[in-house]
Amino acid sequence: MISSTAVMWGLLGALFIGASDCIARVTAQSINSNVLFLFIMGCSSVVLIGGQLLFSSLPPFHMYAWSVSAISGALNLVALYFLYLALARGPVSVASPAASTFVVMLVLLNIVAGEAWSVAHLIAIAVVFFGVSQLARHSPGAVEDKDFDAAWLRRTALYGLLAASAVTIRMFMAQEAGDVLGAMHALTLNRAFAFAGAVIILMWQLSRKLTISFPRGHMLGLVLLQTMFETLALASFLTGSASAGRIGTTIGFSAFAVTTALIARIWLGEKIGRRRSFWMIVVLGGLVLASYAA
Repeated sequence: MISSTAVMWGLLGALFIGASDCIARVTAQSINSNVLFLFIMGCSSVVLIGGQLLFSSLPPFHMYAWSVSAISGALNLVALYFLYLALARGPVSVASPAASTFVVMLVLLNIVAGEAWSVAHLIAIAVVFFGVSQLARHSPGAVEDKDFDAAWLRRTALYGLLAASAVTIRMFMAQEAGDVLGAMHALTLNRAFAFAGAVIILMWQLSRKLTISFPRGHMLGLVLLQTMFETLALASFLTGSASAGRIGTTIGFSAFAVTTALIARIWLGEKIGRRRSFWMIVVLGGLVLASYAA
């Protein structure tokens, strides 16, 4: 039986990641993606490590948990790179649902790994990907598509799907580490390894004499807010997965396909339209079915 507590943890994570992704729609357009990684991973690593030094203990060494955390941290950067590309291009109502397909990809990964599957899984997968294809379809007469052409929407959806592919393995590895070390220790390692990866990329960029500028003023405030929301989202997801159940948490978290678009509508004034609203609901229904059937 799916725990309602797990679903609530997932929904909380969906709300946080929706807010973070909407801010990324603004910051990713003017800030180098690796600079965003440095701030997000670096600030969250300092807070998490400092908090654990003061109130608990640092993650104990465990070969498997640390190994999967390292992979998860690296894939975190890959996922965010493609996600920020998709969000910076827009529209959010295409980028976010495309990225949310990680839920059915995660189900597919578990099936390949030997988990039992059913016809409901196959139906859910077909529904989700068909819904995303419809979201990426250009409608010349729709007011929400007046600033985008068909090729632009397809490229945005492609970047979202590439982000989802990286998120699938990233989330699976993070859940594996969480089962061994607990949610907060797994989150700390994920952030620390991702930060180390961002530092390595920065050193490579500097070695090539690339110009790197850091955010200031109003933009710096947005980046710090984005960092807080992104970290809280993953913390909610891992806490729910470890304490209340992976499936229920994933069902709740899959709602970020809708929360991101709604926040973008309220905060950024980005139009969604009836047609795209319908297909967003179809995608969300497929995500819930995929998670529930698991």
